[in-house]
Amino acid sequence: MFFHQLLDPDLGCASYVLGCHGRAVVVDPGIDTDRYLKCLQQVGATLDTIVETHTHADHVSGRGELAAATGARVRLPWVNGPEGLAAGDTISVGQVRIEVIAAPGHRPEHIALGVIDTDRSEDPWLILSGDSLLVGDLARPDLAVDPQDGAKALRETISRLCELGDCVELWPGHVGGSLCGGAGLSPKTSSTIGYERSANPLTRSRDGEEFARLLLDGLPPRPPTVERVVARNAATSAPAAVARVLGIEDLQAALESPETVFLDGRPADRFEAAHLIGSVNLPLSGTGLGTRVAWLLDPETPIVVCADREEECAELARRLRAVAIDGVLGIAPGGVARLRECGGEIGSEAGIAVADLARRLTDFTVVDVRGQREWDAGHLVGSVHLPPERLREGADLLPGTPLAVACATGNRAAFAASWLRRQGHSAVRLTGGGISDLAAHEIDPIGR
Repeated sequence: MFFHQLLDPDLGCASYVLGCHGRAVVVDPGIDTDRYLKCLQQVGATLDTIVETHTHADHVSGRGELAAATGARVRLPWVNGPEGLAAGDTISVGQVRIEVIAAPGHRPEHIALGVIDTDRSEDPWLILSGDSLLVGDLARPDLAVDPQDGAKALRETISRLCELGDCVELWPGHVGGSLCGGAGLSPKTSSTIGYERSANPLTRSRDGEEFARLLLDGLPPRPPTVERVVARNAATSAPAAVARVLGIEDLQAALESPETVFLDGRPADRFEAAHLIGSVNLPLSGTGLGTRVAWLLDPETPIVVCADREEECAELARRLRAVAIDGVLGIAPGGVARLRECGGEIGSEAGIAVADLARRLTDFTVVDVRGQREWDAGHLVGSVHLPPERLREGADLLPGTPLAVACATGNRAAFAASWLRRQGHSAVRLTGGGISDLAAHEIDPIGR
């Protein structure tokens, strides 16, 4: 038996390649299908079947592109007939048998997959839990149904999964960084049923009302891309077009259009040193980039992705495509030099260092763009809290004074400050640290 977990750190998603004797199954593929093809080549296997555990709400599936590349059969729990999957169905590849387990809660059609290596035992070795039981947490139940109804269904699912043996390995569909879990979601990529039964507070709750309260308290905001992503994944999934390199004429036309947004994937310090005026900085080193963009831009906003190298542009465009942001006109590698050659106006915008802000605090309105849980844990008294989900509407309410935009480490602040400048504000990024670093300069950032 071979078994490989493939992670998408941008979205906190996990997918799987498993099989036996040269035959493979891929579970919950993302849109970067090349990595599955490379994995199959490395293990010397042919892809038999592609399985989805549910209609994903946070990322676009790559099953159409992967099926087109391999000829593999696609099995889906939300369709009927021979291509559907229901509780009790099995999929076999060599000596590996995959058993389908009903696991509603996150979504009504959700399934989990018990994986058995019959060479060793007739009992499950591991379970692919999708968006049900996660490491340290459970999946959120509010994206497809009434939250209370979802919580009730998920409680029954978790009770059923926890009846599996202590030694059964747990391999989830999401890890830390995903918007499909709650505050307890761990960055650890696997666990066991026994450990989660004993250490996960949500599996220990026996009272239905207490379970729902623990599950629903502190959930992150509903992602702005849910409806588009679900609709895309529920439909027949065809291979998606890859963003093309824009020629000179297309790039000049985009530069002349006030509606077009240039997203620059370079590090924040390089962006601030020289960038296209009006462009928005979205450093590739961050995570959740597509979701971040979706909070601020309409789905069909025309976008040009730029960075120094073509592969960097392609990666940023892929992250946008992964959350159904469809307005990407193309990519523009070559950095500011190419934009300047095509007539773009280049400028610079220095940030403000932590020590400088501490000395000049009365000269700025501090805008804190961290999430709600980070803010609740401690914030600068007198600052304005505009997390990503409120930044678009809150921008119009900000004062006309200079803004110092801060987060924890700088990537989110770089994005927000550049976007606020595009809206006409005088905004700079806090550099050399984040909100908590102000405490080293005799400023107490704690307010609750």
